[in-house]
Amino acid sequence: MSRDERNWGLGEEGRRRLGANVTVRRLRAGLTRRELAIRAAVTTHRLAQIEDGRQASSLDVWVRLAGTTGDSLDDLLAGVRWVPVAGDEVPGEGAYIVKRRLS
Repeated sequence: MSRDERNWGLGEEGRRRLGANVTVRRLRAGLTRRELAIRAAVTTHRLAQIEDGRQASSLDVWVRLAGTTGDSLDDLLAGVRWVPVAGDEVPGEGAYIVKRRLS
């Protein structure tokens, strides 16, 4: 299998973790899903997909969500990181690491 044929996307567990982070931050900010969506310039449907872990979305959406809730990107992305393999192994290989517990 060539490198281009691999799935480099964030898996379901990671998307659920990120969605939970957004939900917690939204509730802490005292916002409804609709209010956050309007203020962050995303559709309520897209926000629901993010919070439910069905979609991770693009960086610009994450920046708007963080800014609207008053949090940093680090806060919203907490618990999910990319860990590359050692440099002398297969270049460009790595894995997402997902912490199960919310902070």
